[in-house]
Amino acid sequence: MTGEASPMRIAHITDIHLRSHIPGHSALPVRRSRTAPELLAAALDDARRRGADLIVITGDVVDVPGYLFDPERDAARDRLVWQRVREDYRLVRRMLDDCGIGWIAIPGNHDSYRVHAEELGSGPFVRDVGGLRFVSFWDRESTGNVPRRTLTERERFDSSLLDPGPRPQVHLQHFVITPRLDEGYPHTYAEGEELQQRTSDSGRVVLSLSGHYHPGAEPTTIGSTTFSVTPALVEHPHPYRIFDIALDAGSIAAVRHTQVDLAGDAPARKAVFLDRDGCINTLATYRQGPEAMHLLPAAAPALRLLRDRGYALIVVTNQSCVGLGYAEPGTLDEVHDRMSELLADEGVTVDAIYSSPVAGKHAISERYNVGDAPKPSPAMIRRAAAELNLDLSTSYLIGDRPSDIAAAQAAGVRPILVRTGDGRATEHAWGDAPACPVVDDLVAAAVEVVGG
Repeated sequence: MTGEASPMRIAHITDIHLRSHIPGHSALPVRRSRTAPELLAAALDDARRRGADLIVITGDVVDVPGYLFDPERDAARDRLVWQRVREDYRLVRRMLDDCGIGWIAIPGNHDSYRVHAEELGSGPFVRDVGGLRFVSFWDRESTGNVPRRTLTERERFDSSLLDPGPRPQVHLQHFVITPRLDEGYPHTYAEGEELQQRTSDSGRVVLSLSGHYHPGAEPTTIGSTTFSVTPALVEHPHPYRIFDIALDAGSIAAVRHTQVDLAGDAPARKAVFLDRDGCINTLATYRQGPEAMHLLPAAAPALRLLRDRGYALIVVTNQSCVGLGYAEPGTLDEVHDRMSELLADEGVTVDAIYSSPVAGKHAISERYNVGDAPKPSPAMIRRAAAELNLDLSTSYLIGDRPSDIAAAQAAGVRPILVRTGDGRATEHAWGDAPACPVVDDLVAAAVEVVGG
């Protein structure tokens, strides 16, 4: 005689990349790190309304700036940033504790494993919830960013497959076991095939949950195990997955899943695209670090006016200093975080920052010559429109160089030249035939936009 089926509902959320106290944005603007607190709150609320029994988060909880992990950095200088990192983990902890559902959260490669452990807890790594046993793995990337399962994590894996207990297991890890997803970046474990084979053959693991690969992959059942690579919450359409596991007398009767996309069908937004150097900040920042970042006086009031009128604010900046060898990519990220911090101090934020490191034939290495084509190409503008649902026909670009104006015209947005930065030289070169409206500074440009 079999027992009555007892379903267990798991809400799987992954790759949140949250920034609230940490200044700036994710290095990839498609990741909506600054809206991640609202996205996580919406996912938790939706999971509660759907009757989830457990929240599972598989890594990249907080978007910790990569430059903080440089061992040569000045620890004293970074103390404030690390405190902000800690505050973001505490924010996540409060949200999880307040949601009214039990939870498990493990770190990913964009997390600080140390701060994650201190603020969200480091265990237990094996936890019984309902009729299931949840086993967590805190694996790490190895040489070449390839994920590995080694040392104590492999020992835990070995022992879990030999566990004589009756509870079916759910395995949690950030990285991908299967399928192999290594194009462009190594998302799958070096030993992925071995992990998959042993997991499936064990007869003990009913569900294996991963993140890391932001597009996700459809759940697939191999042997006794369903493997899921759930898409990233931080990217449109901001999904998470619900898994229903029906237990019948201690054995698995069924595993079903539903993907929930939190994004609605919102209309495309109007935007103002902004060049950085010479428009928002002084020209000295190019080829220098965050200490040289100084806002122009008109920047913050202009951006506040545009945001108040409903415009998305998108920075599009040529940064060939990376391709030419004057700055590391991490330095550029830190400069942008400093700019965002200064703007936040003035009560304004930008929605995204797109930059091109490409230096063409002058690049010191092809590895630093990859990315969107720089202005005058419209590539950054068009990518932002596609990723952020922007309406180019109602949008503007404000810049100080001919390349800015040409990019705007090629993308089909209305350009405005400011006389700050290189703007006066550009205006002089045009003579009596200006290519677009010309104004003194960013405030005057904002007035032109809202009045137009």
